[in-house]
Amino acid sequence: MTERTMSTPTPPPQPVLSASPDPALQRLAKMFAALSATNEAILRTSSREELFEKVCEAALHSGNFNGTVVLLPEPGTGILKAVAGAGENIGLLKQVPFSIDPAVIYGKGICGRAFRTQKICINNNLFSDHRVTAWQNDAQRAGVGASAALPLIQSGTSIGVLMVTLAETDSLDDDTVSLLARMADNLSFGLDNLDREIERKRSERATRLLAKMFAALSATNEAILRAGTADELYALVCDATVNVGNSLAAVVLLLEPGTSRLRPVVGTGESVEQMKETRFSIDQENTYGNGVCGKAFRTQTTQVNEDILNSEQGKPWWETCIEGGVVATCAVPLIKSGESIGVILFFLSKSTAMDKEIIALLTRIGKNVSFALDNFDRVDEKNQADERIRYLATHDDLTSLPNRVMFNQLFERSIKLARRDGHKCAVLFIDLDRFKVVNDSLGHSAGDTLLVEMAKRLRDCVRDSDVVARLGGDEFVIMLDKISHRDEVAGVARKILAALRLPIMLGGHECRTTGSVGIAVFPENGSDSLTLTKNADIAMYLAKEEGKNDFRFFSSEIKSRPIERLTLESDLRHAEELDQLTLHYQPKVDVATGRITGLEALLRWSHPELGDLPPMQFISLAEETGLIIPIGLWVLKTACAQNMSWQHDGLPPISMAVNLSPRQFLHENLLRDIDQVLSSTGMPAHLLQLEITESMVMHNVDRAIKLLDAIRSRGVRLAIDDFGTGYSSMSLMKQFPIDTIKIDRSFVRDLEHSSEDRAIAKAIISMGKALDLRVVAEGVETAEQDAFLRGHQCDELQGYLFSRPLPAEAIPLLLRPAMSSPSLQPLEFALSSQFREVVAVKA
Repeated sequence: MTERTMSTPTPPPQPVLSASPDPALQRLAKMFAALSATNEAILRTSSREELFEKVCEAALHSGNFNGTVVLLPEPGTGILKAVAGAGENIGLLKQVPFSIDPAVIYGKGICGRAFRTQKICINNNLFSDHRVTAWQNDAQRAGVGASAALPLIQSGTSIGVLMVTLAETDSLDDDTVSLLARMADNLSFGLDNLDREIERKRSERATRLLAKMFAALSATNEAILRAGTADELYALVCDATVNVGNSLAAVVLLLEPGTSRLRPVVGTGESVEQMKETRFSIDQENTYGNGVCGKAFRTQTTQVNEDILNSEQGKPWWETCIEGGVVATCAVPLIKSGESIGVILFFLSKSTAMDKEIIALLTRIGKNVSFALDNFDRVDEKNQADERIRYLATHDDLTSLPNRVMFNQLFERSIKLARRDGHKCAVLFIDLDRFKVVNDSLGHSAGDTLLVEMAKRLRDCVRDSDVVARLGGDEFVIMLDKISHRDEVAGVARKILAALRLPIMLGGHECRTTGSVGIAVFPENGSDSLTLTKNADIAMYLAKEEGKNDFRFFSSEIKSRPIERLTLESDLRHAEELDQLTLHYQPKVDVATGRITGLEALLRWSHPELGDLPPMQFISLAEETGLIIPIGLWVLKTACAQNMSWQHDGLPPISMAVNLSPRQFLHENLLRDIDQVLSSTGMPAHLLQLEITESMVMHNVDRAIKLLDAIRSRGVRLAIDDFGTGYSSMSLMKQFPIDTIKIDRSFVRDLEHSSEDRAIAKAIISMGKALDLRVVAEGVETAEQDAFLRGHQCDELQGYLFSRPLPAEAIPLLLRPAMSSPSLQPLEFALSSQFREVVAVKA
């Protein structure tokens, strides 16, 4: 027996003609014919299966072989299985076991070796080779004396073996083996070429399919723009994917409320009517809930079944799919506000249509529809929000009464008509006398209940043509239209006071409140709504001063009283809600570096008639009336919020100093207010410095220490303002948890001329150093004051010499140069021309 392994085919010899036939030449001629026939088969086949069959037939009928067979390995087993063959002995050859596993006996023959080595292997005598003993009986029965195994190679990888058998032993000479090698090379080329052709056609089909699906996606997006309702959108999307895309049919299924059933609501294409009668569910315990629809709904992901007719999960829908020619299905979820509401089910006629690109496009269609559904909701919500905004622009949210804006409009209209027709109208300004007690003791909820009930009672006291409005807080106004005389208005006022006095149950408690009413009449007390309302407000405060639970008319007699104070108090009560209060910020400069170390927030009141008022003109009034509590809270909140706003705009964190008034310091809600402001604005506690006066802590030292400790424990820093005016001792100062003392401006003002002030300033600085406190001098306005304080090592300076208090918008211009500049020498930045230009422009 002779066995050869051929790795490189050599050119076959050309047959030579002779007078008498040479058997060798005849065999060679037949091998050439077999090679030609197999090449023809390679050129004319369109699939791998067809190629194998034609090559086996061509090799058999044109060559010297009595059998040909193609063997491919079974996945996972290594057994070579016959998939094509030709010859009388093919039935027996297909039953002979072969393997690619070298560890088993059936893998040691030429087929296994050819597969593993990718080389032609031959056996010229099967009966003299002990390695093929396992096949000798089968070979004898099949009439096989010699055989060759040609590796089938595709893209460099063995995919199988072509085995050819011959009846005679020793019939595989060198020329025959060379031709077999050429045949093996041609087969590998043919397999690669066939694979490329198949891939080309698949790519062309996929390109055409993608073009259709992109067109469907475009049509779907157009449908989203055109659709006015969800039902219209569903119909347009189904039409687009079927008529423009490649789907046989598309159906939208929505979850029936209160059930687990998915109900078809609209669809386009073949078998849609049958689908509407088919059951779908989202319940995975249900047979109808384990298909692509139920899974897509539950997982909120696209689900595909590429071969539904051979899928157990698709069994409930086989009949419908067979009738409609459906091979594959795809379900994409419909999601609204994060929750699944249904699916779009697509039917396709080919499983090859389920390429990942197509699945991605179908998924995108579902997501676009889901986005549109959310957008429908957003449009509805926006319309409702717009309507709500329009309502709140003219109405009070709590009581549903007209607000100040609407009241002024209606009052001006009434005044216009009264002026035209020559009749009178009046405005009543009403304030609840004990509202703050109820609100503080029983809580805001009880206070809101009281306001709603009082609003109802006020409406019941007047005619339908009159207007009741709430201005804010516990203040109401009533416009009485077409009145004939004062007694008529007085009667309404008495009726109102009686109604307000009636008891009301709040939180299980019977409560009583009263009201104070001020009245102004057109045209005697004013010619426009603002003047009349303001005069009614002044009359109301007179009613309060004279005992409450009563009413007063505005008159010339009231003007003879200290009307300026009443007017100022009335205006101050509304200053915050009318956006008349503002904050200016004055920088503090570090003596050693010239850098800005912090800002102090200073309150200003932009009075519509008196102009900008400094705190000294209205703070004492605010303290006396209690208005300092809400105003002080506004200052604290606004300063902290502004500081964080600067940081969000890219400015560095900076210390913010806010003054506390004596009444604020003693108020029971001070700590709660500090916590709420820091929490709501997000400002770190260490950036807040609260300034309190020396006299405030000296009034009750023990209480002051406890309160200051509580504030300091929150991380908030503390400063004693106006130091030197409260006569505190150094031993007492050591007990206070403060960080800073500020020399009062009264001692700084006369430093150049008063030896006593100079001595006090030096003593304060020395005490601060001894107690390890920062010392700040206020009111520095001259170079001489600056030189004295600097010479005695005062830490920080504040005053007009460096900058007057500036509005919020000027501060970034002040701080940004310091961010980009290197560290400067003392006063180099503070006294720079750039600094002074900012101050000059913004002051």
